[in-house]
Amino acid sequence: MSEHPTERPWHPTFKVNTFPRDAWRTDAQWAAVLADQEHDAKVKGLYLGLFQLLAGHLDFHRKCPLPGCRRLRKCVGRRAENDWSFAFKPMIPPCVPLDPKVVEAMRAEIRAEVSRVNAAAKARGGG
Repeated sequence: MSEHPTERPWHPTFKVNTFPRDAWRTDAQWAAVLADQEHDAKVKGLYLGLFQLLAGHLDFHRKCPLPGCRRLRKCVGRRAENDWSFAFKPMIPPCVPLDPKVVEAMRAEIRAEVSRVNAAAKARGGG
């Protein structure tokens, strides 16, 4: 299911990793590499979007260091995409403390919610 080019997704977007093509790769292999990089960027954006929704639900935006989140009364913040000094850091909003217990609790809630949504879709015959 592709998105219409003029529609903005509900979730943040990440840049697709680019790097030079290895000379030994076939066209099909290179196409697979590019498709994988696009998929990875989309998944990271979805994950950040889910983290932002949960952070907003938990009112983390009230004490967010970014004035935009406080002004909008919802989490819209993000960290640098290339800073992996903490596990999943680019997919964790700045209002969420980089405490493994907090992050893991939120990740568990996101996984549980995604499982509930998937189960409901399957029950409706949609997946």
